[in-house]
Amino acid sequence: MSINFTQHALEEAVLTALDKTVGEALKGHRATMQETLEALDVDKLGVRLPDGTRVASIILTDPDSKPVISDEKKFLDWVAKHAPDEVVEETITVRKVRPAYLTALTTEMTKFQAAQAVLEGGVIVDVDGITMKEATRTHSVRWKDGDTSRDAVAAAWTSGQLAHFTGLRALIAGGEQ
Repeated sequence: MSINFTQHALEEAVLTALDKTVGEALKGHRATMQETLEALDVDKLGVRLPDGTRVASIILTDPDSKPVISDEKKFLDWVAKHAPDEVVEETITVRKVRPAYLTALTTEMTKFQAAQAVLEGGVIVDVDGITMKEATRTHSVRWKDGDTSRDAVAAAWTSGQLAHFTGLRALIAGGEQ
């Protein structure tokens, strides 16, 4: 394998500079977009290039809360009481919950959005040592045609159609890092 190390080093430096500049711009734009979507009560927004080509959609998402073990000992004691076969003793004498049971339990909790489990007989009980971590509302970019849409954005960038965007001006002008 033959690599031009000088060229490779230059490319890495350029990509690092671009990553920093674009990353900072994206972070600011995402925050503003999130605020705007929520303020205008908009769940979905089409994205078009200046020539009118539809390339993506921005979609507001409400992710589910996720259960997290907030007190390992309380959770282990709870599992030992309600599902003792799911607790394993290891050679180093550490009691812990079997990973498969933890996955099944947290999947059920996520589905029902509660730190509760259904025991045999259908009894619903709170699970000690688990709290539900609230997820932050966010949004995502969904490309219309995958790589074709990304290629269209790249072509618009290369042709200068996107030069007027605030976050991209520094890249074109060779802004300071």
